[in-house]
Amino acid sequence: MTASDPIILSVDLAVAPAHAYEVFTGHFADWWPIATHSLSRHSATRCRFEALPGGAVDELAPDGTRHLWGEVQSIEPGRSIRFSWHPGREAASAQWIVVVFLPTASGSRVTLTHGGWEALGEIGLLLRQEYVSGWQNVLGVSYAGFAGQPDSLK
Repeated sequence: MTASDPIILSVDLAVAPAHAYEVFTGHFADWWPIATHSLSRHSATRCRFEALPGGAVDELAPDGTRHLWGEVQSIEPGRSIRFSWHPGREAASAQWIVVVFLPTASGSRVTLTHGGWEALGEIGLLLRQEYVSGWQNVLGVSYAGFAGQPDSLK
């Protein structure tokens, strides 16, 4: 493993890819574990994912401070989304994330690929190691648990 190797993580869901995509983007604030995975780490913090080219991925702290986490770079509604990722850091240190939603016999497979670690310089390998377990929790537990609920689009 090197600092430049992307993290690749997949989850299988018993819902159609369009549903999985809508939950990821349109219900981001409902499933993202804000208390443990935000800059504010406060339950009143809100996050959002603007699913359009140039859209923001950000959080709004209880005191009104806006923290930009990244920007949407490209989007294929229902199929894939690519965005930059730099929560708490300058945009020049951004990595990239691609999330792909594919059909399977029993629903969908959602694959997240997080790369671009070289933009972080010498701390890239350390942060990459932390993100491996972070994404396992965020995607594999929080997102998959919420997206798998029949009423998750309400």
